[in-house]
Amino acid sequence: MKKLFVAAIVAFAGFTATQAQASVNKAAIVSVQDSVVKTPIEVSALPDAIKTVLATDPYKDWTPTAAFSVKDGDKAYFQVDVKKAEETASLKFDAEGKPVQLAGITTAQSSMTNEQSFSVQDSVVKTPIEVSALPDAIKTVLATDPYKAWTPTAAFSVKDGDKAYFQVDVKKEEETASLKFDAEGKPVE
Repeated sequence: MKKLFVAAIVAFAGFTATQAQASVNKAAIVSVQDSVVKTPIEVSALPDAIKTVLATDPYKDWTPTAAFSVKDGDKAYFQVDVKKAEETASLKFDAEGKPVQLAGITTAQSSMTNEQSFSVQDSVVKTPIEVSALPDAIKTVLATDPYKAWTPTAAFSVKDGDKAYFQVDVKKEEETASLKFDAEGKPVE
């Protein structure tokens, strides 16, 4: 009887370990596809070409508040978060100061002629929110593998054209990433 009981425990443990490994592997793939590694840098450390572009219309009325060196898959670029009054936006440039196009959305246009085009059509408007104000579905996802190893540092409600989602900036040791979720906790590309 003892042997049967021990065999049942061993079989259950093996099944549980296999199932846990399958879940972790599946979640790890989602994490890689849906996160962007951002390294904070000083605004003063941006390439001179980007600083020159920021000093011209339509950007000159906006104040840079943060800068990041970003690695998104095989793409590398700089993100500059800017603010004007209560409005915020994120701009993305290559090292030569040219706008970067991601997923078919140009975040800045060199041919822009008026500020409204910049602030409404070609920027992402992020509104900071408390991490505790995130929808419960997102908090549940963040408490599971592979996300639970990361610490949320900031959260935003994001409006990108007709899309709305939540961005959660996370940190693990010296590494940072930005995760994007819809209100149901599903990753957004």
